[in-house]
Amino acid sequence: MTVSSFEVEKSHIVPRLKQRQYAEALRMLEEAHPRDRAQRLEQLEMQAMCYFRTGQFEQAAECYRQLAEEDPESARPLINLGAVYNRLHRYPEAIESLRKAIQRDRCNVDAYYNLGFAQRHSGHPDLAISAYKEALRLRPNMEQGHLNLGNAYLEVKNTVMATNHYKAALEIDPELEPAKRGLVRAAEQELKNRESKSPFGRLVDPAKLTRQRSESAAKSLSEGEREKDRQEVQQLAKSVRNAARQASEELREKMQPALMAMTRALVQGEDRPDHIEATHDKFHTELPRFNEAMRTLRYAMLELRGHEEIMNTPDIDV
Repeated sequence: MTVSSFEVEKSHIVPRLKQRQYAEALRMLEEAHPRDRAQRLEQLEMQAMCYFRTGQFEQAAECYRQLAEEDPESARPLINLGAVYNRLHRYPEAIESLRKAIQRDRCNVDAYYNLGFAQRHSGHPDLAISAYKEALRLRPNMEQGHLNLGNAYLEVKNTVMATNHYKAALEIDPELEPAKRGLVRAAEQELKNRESKSPFGRLVDPAKLTRQRSESAAKSLSEGEREKDRQEVQQLAKSVRNAARQASEELREKMQPALMAMTRALVQGEDRPDHIEATHDKFHTELPRFNEAMRTLRYAMLELRGHEEIMNTPDIDV
């Protein structure tokens, strides 16, 4: 069997690639003579790699575009094209390319990982979270996946989930410095959150209660009135707990699955617009009950706060 001229040329090109002599390999590839489609695809693949390794990202993107057109069944050219677009900070084009790649291969870790990167850097950390979670579902022991998912959670100020994924990354690679720095940032953000926001305001703020006591005399209560106050507070607190439990259940059992389904439909692309519409409708079907549960919770908290205000108001002698 006669060896083709391209195979002979390739035997000289591959050693250059192994030795990282990419400029020389590119020169030889441009002069190569592929005789059929398979060899042409192989030539394009090697050219794209050389362009990428030498920082010529526009040329690499053009090679991957040609590969995607000439090999419509393969997801790899579109994934690589998305990665190149990420390097060029052309995130909308990266998202489009990677969604098309997922349409070709819905179980490709690299497609979801690169999609998460593009979505996060295009200002959509919520969608990035969904993409990174899908990548980690397919490959749980990916430390960079946990790291970047932690970063995305931190951007939406979910310090608990961010901390969990930074720790997961460090369990895989204990020397991963970005994950260590992420844990520090998450702890700092959690401290700021606690300092800036207390869910019950003055009701659980010891400093404010101390000032109140020093600025005004405490309301005088008889033993019977104190017992009645305790019972009222217990009943109001029970209402708050029940309302919070209901809101939590609506969020966990209805809203979160509906939101995840909708974001997954968006991540997987536009090949099924009916699926996107259906998940969108499902989300908005669940929304009124969640909003009602939150209104009930706010009302219960206001009732408890109102009772506290009344009890902290001193008696006025007339």
